Amino acid sequence: MNKVHFLFGVHNHQPIGNFDFVFEKAYTQAYLPFLEAMEKHPALHWNLHATGILWEWLEKHHPEYVDRVVEQVRQSRVEILTGGFYEPILPALPDSDKAGQIQKLTRYIRQRFKIKPRGMWLAERVWEPHLTKALSESGVEYTLLDDAHFLTTGMMEDEMTGAFLCEEQGTTVQVLPIRKDLRYAIPFKDPGETLNVLRRFATPSGHKALVMFDDGEKFGLWPETYNHVYRDGWLERFLTVLDSNKDWIVCSRVSDYLSEHGPQGRVYLPTASYYEMSEWTLPAAAQESLAEAMKTITHQGFGGIQPFVRGGFWRNFLTKYEESNNLHKKMLWVAGKVHRAAAAMIESGQRSTTKMQKMLDALWAGQCNCAYWHGVFGGLYLPHLRQALYRELLSAEQQADKALGETEIRIQHEDFDKDGLKEILLESSEQNLYVAPQSGGSIFEWDLRGEGVNLLNVLTRRKEGYHKQLLEAPVSAPAETGRVRTIHDGVRVKEPALEKQLYTDWYRRSSLLDHFFHPNTRLEDFYRCQYGEQGDFIKTGYRYDIVKDKYPQIRLSRSGTVWTGDQRNTISVEKTLSVAGPRSWQVVYRIQNEQGPACALWFGSEMAFAFSSQDQPEPVEYAQAQSWLRRDHGFGLAVKAQFDVPTDLWEFPLHTVSLSEEGFERTYQGSVLLAHMRVTLNPGQALVRTWRVGATPE
Repeated sequence: MNKVHFLFGVHNHQPIGNFDFVFEKAYTQAYLPFLEAMEKHPALHWNLHATGILWEWLEKHHPEYVDRVVEQVRQSRVEILTGGFYEPILPALPDSDKAGQIQKLTRYIRQRFKIKPRGMWLAERVWEPHLTKALSESGVEYTLLDDAHFLTTGMMEDEMTGAFLCEEQGTTVQVLPIRKDLRYAIPFKDPGETLNVLRRFATPSGHKALVMFDDGEKFGLWPETYNHVYRDGWLERFLTVLDSNKDWIVCSRVSDYLSEHGPQGRVYLPTASYYEMSEWTLPAAAQESLAEAMKTITHQGFGGIQPFVRGGFWRNFLTKYEESNNLHKKMLWVAGKVHRAAAAMIESGQRSTTKMQKMLDALWAGQCNCAYWHGVFGGLYLPHLRQALYRELLSAEQQADKALGETEIRIQHEDFDKDGLKEILLESSEQNLYVAPQSGGSIFEWDLRGEGVNLLNVLTRRKEGYHKQLLEAPVSAPAETGRVRTIHDGVRVKEPALEKQLYTDWYRRSSLLDHFFHPNTRLEDFYRCQYGEQGDFIKTGYRYDIVKDKYPQIRLSRSGTVWTGDQRNTISVEKTLSVAGPRSWQVVYRIQNEQGPACALWFGSEMAFAFSSQDQPEPVEYAQAQSWLRRDHGFGLAVKAQFDVPTDLWEFPLHTVSLSEEGFERTYQGSVLLAHMRVTLNPGQALVRTWRVGATPE
């Protein structure tokens, strides 16, 4: 009888910083019922990957689940895969962290399940050719990638029926293609469709294998899937179909298949991920162009070239989102400190200390991939996920600086964001202030190190490619009767009139941005980022120098142009930034009419703060305020701005509209505070103003 191998597996993951109730919901609706279903079909062998984050949570909250998986392993029914313990995008990490993350999860699997894992799950299937060597040197024999990776080499779909060998500098790793048709069929289409696909590849020798390995959350946690998969019995029907056809469908563990059948040959795969990821990495306009190109290819019958048309690759997120790059470069900055500290510990004979492992674990937890990018899931758009990574990275930084003896206030000139221009990094044992002279002389990161909080961790409002869907179909479309949709289908809206909240910022939201407004500007205009900027100080460079004092000072200055009607004046802005306490800083502004006749100016300095929850739901203005205070119970902090003279203030919440697996949603990213003043300056006249911003524990 003709036979075919079916390599069926699930990947389970929850990110660092996700809420405990989300873990519990995923366990109740997806992880546990899926395991129970597999236990009822002992003839079906399967494959499982769970991230170290999730294994730790399960050990703490549901150790009985782990025990049941151990029993499945003991019966040789399930294969457990390793991977990066904290589910990082491996190509984005230093090489030593690639190895460390894999080895940490491998150690856990060996200790808990009493097996040595042979294969690994690659987060988001983000592949770069150099990974072959890194995986091989970490003891990985195989990994799973998408068929899209293979199609770009010219391989035909029908050829992707087993394992292939990747080589790099003489090292090798086997790679198996995950079929897109099976990913989209399971669990969304009738089990018979999967049966039809498998039947096409059955042969007398049974040497061919088809792989379906995808997110375990699609079996119960994704919208509408719990009822479909369990209450309506889809999974039980699917497993029964496999069981009743086990005479020709061999449900195998991947390693069992590889032990019987060698690789089909070499393959050299380009940098890639799954097709949808290549779309998501593109800017909005490019996404629309790609979508139109794909429609043209499909409608005009050019399907043969479709595998060679794709978008960008994962690292493009670091150019698409400045905040993603900021987080990534912060990780690299801290990694440098951690590895220097670890080397110093090893040199002093502390190689196996718990202290060093704790420091490394904090760094590795800060490498969890989810908050570094954005696609269908919230990812980067979820402030609590970004803040969780900053918390881990700041903890690692604190530990590393302590080990290196870095206790004094220090200022460094470094190209932190790797754009070819240097930033100014002011660091102390209590706080970090990172300044970008080339971006309006702004503060782009303010870390409270002991609290593990970056108080400038806000997200700029951007146009996204999927916003077009919201504008064209603002009302959620009901699902077709009897049909469950994938997360890639349909338009779901979590609140009405979201299409009216699509505001786009023309600059990155940060602090100490210097505005000169048109005299008719309203708070509502500024809130919508639809106002007239009369100066050229926002996205331009400032000169800087460091003034040594009791506390070091950073002096930033720029002579620019301000228009008032048809009148053009040369205005200089000088702002001197200094540390004013353990968790506070002070700025002294000097604004001078350098050249031109007397002019009436409306100056405003913008600050953006990342709070854990929304306090003021609508824009609000305060006339002649001496101070401004915001309490954040989530962070356990109170942030206060004090002004030398009564000052007019505007405040508004910064909301983004993004797509998540549950639909379009509005997310609070932080609050913008603008201190502004109208002043008339005669030729040569200057205005000096001072304010102090600080955070204190509640």
